[in-house]
Amino acid sequence: MNVTGKTVSVSLPDRQFVFCNQRCPEWTHPYPWQGQGDLHDSGCGIFSLVHLARFWLGAEISPETLADFSCRFGGRGDDGTDRPALLAAMETQGLSRSLGFSYRMDGLRNDLDTLKKHLENGGAALCNLRQGHIVALSGIRDKGGETQALVLDSYCESADPRVLPSVRECLAGSEIVYPVVNAAGVSCGFVTGYGVYWAVLSTVRDFNLLYPSR
Repeated sequence: MNVTGKTVSVSLPDRQFVFCNQRCPEWTHPYPWQGQGDLHDSGCGIFSLVHLARFWLGAEISPETLADFSCRFGGRGDDGTDRPALLAAMETQGLSRSLGFSYRMDGLRNDLDTLKKHLENGGAALCNLRQGHIVALSGIRDKGGETQALVLDSYCESADPRVLPSVRECLAGSEIVYPVVNAAGVSCGFVTGYGVYWAVLSTVRDFNLLYPSR
């Protein structure tokens, strides 16, 4: 079975875009905190913004460029990306507008009714589905008596036990294949994960609202 490389062209019924597979260890561009870290181990916030730019806005910025910007303007934190700091810097430096969105400096939020209305009005968001990992949201629907959000997940955690219970549909065309290695470093096979999937909105935590400016 072939392991997916750094990027894959994701083909969905309504669009196509280049997806960054964070699980690939070839993402070695520095994203340091106190001298350590790269995009492979710490870049979920960076990849989420890159994916939103491509999927939501049809805009382009490279992960490397955004990682360097984040480090330069205080967006890199001890556990990855400090989203409010990075988004505030993107807003004040004009980078967000050049990509086609705005950020209203309102930090992390947890009002799901506000998030639902925001996504219904064409907005997008960064959030957590589980602690320690940032994903992007760009779409919403009601199905089977639930409100569900469309997730762009650079680490493709649709099969992760911490996320799997909230997943309702994985989108064909966004598959990535990655190896499973145990704590002893032994390869135990391969898993197919999805980079784009629908998840129950009620599982979303600590979100940032992004508004289209084009």
